[in-house]
Order: sequence, then structure tokens, then C-alpha cells
Amino acid sequence: MAVNCTEPGGTCFCASMGTGPGACGGYDILLTELPEPSRHVLVAEAGSARGRELLAGLGAAEAPAEVCAAAAAALERAAGAMGRSVDTTGIKELLYESFEHPRWDHTAARCMTCGNCTQVCPTCFCITVEDSSDIEQKQAERLRRWDSCFTQSFSYIHGGSVRLSPKSRYRQWLTHKFAAWWDQFGSSGCVGCGRCITWCPAGIDVTEELAALRPAAKL
Repeated sequence: MAVNCTEPGGTCFCASMGTGPGACGGYDILLTELPEPSRHVLVAEAGSARGRELLAGLGAAEAPAEVCAAAAAALERAAGAMGRSVDTTGIKELLYESFEHPRWDHTAARCMTCGNCTQVCPTCFCITVEDSSDIEQKQAERLRRWDSCFTQSFSYIHGGSVRLSPKSRYRQWLTHKFAAWWDQFGSSGCVGCGRCITWCPAGIDVTEELAALRPAAKL
């Protein structure tokens, strides 16, 4: 079950990423909430045979045309009310060509490498593997746990870390999200939810960082 967003936050930019505010697939039932003064309306749309079967079993009535129009209008208003936006034109090439851009130093001077952005991101999946044994060394365990590419130990290989500086770690994260992800998965690694902006204690805004890499931008 998915729910369309009709009230975006100030740090949202999913409309410019093409990922919202309306869901475009991957659901059995899609809901759009329409709070009104005299009633609370939920418009349900089936996205699969299973969803249609469930709605039929609930005895859901067909939504009137004016209610469907109101739901569409609510999504349109939400798309125009985003607090941020990202210009995605040639963004992969932009990041690959900006490896030595001075903006990375500017950002690194503020970044605490706390990993907050990776912990709240809905698409981050970095992990580490830990091996341990009991005191008698008769049993061993290998555990996988969440990690962050902002920790120095994350890139530890054969006696040393590959990315020692905050600059290299922030650059790796942003480039992976908006460039390398396309090569790996055929889509962006950012959905435009803005959580990384909200939870960054240093106030680093990815939309500002990306805009600063544009040729016409000024530091």
C-alpha cells in the first residue's frame, strides 16, 4: 500500500527528481488523502489484481469525477509547493567532471562526517561485516550490520583507509547518489525526500551543493 503526498515539507524536492509527490507504481493500493471541513476522504486506486480484489471485498464505491479531480489537483499543488529543487540536466556527467572542484573543500570544512545523512536516507545500504568467536574458540559468528561511508573505517583495505579526509567521503557519497547509481542501477540514488538536509547538524543542503558545481555558480 502506498500513499500520495499532498503536503510536502520545506526540504522536499522529489518533484524535480521525478519521484513524487505521487507514486507511479509498485503498489497494490494507492491512497490519496483529502481532508475537507465536513469530512475526511481517502481516494483509493488499485494498482494490481490483488488490490482490485481487496477493494471489491471492502465494498468500495467508485469515486465521483469531482473527487478524482480534487485528488489530482492536490498532487499538482504539492508538486508546486516543494521547498527545494535540483537541476538534473547532465548531473551524472557534472559530478564525474567535478572531482577536483573547490566546492568539495568548502563543504568538507563544515561536514562533521557524522553519518546522519546516510542513516536517514531511504536508499543508503552500506554495511560492514564483523567476525567474532567465543572465548573457547569453538564457535564463530559472522554478522552484517549497517554502516556509513562517512566513517573512516568503512574504506579500510589492507592496512589503511582509502578515503581519509571528510572531503573525499562527502564527494564519494554525493557522487554515488547522483552519478554512479545511474551506472549501477539505471536510476538516481536520491528520491528527493530531503531527509539528509533536515538531519544534517551543519546545515549542509545537497541541492545547494549540486547547484554550486554548475559552471555558472559562485562559491
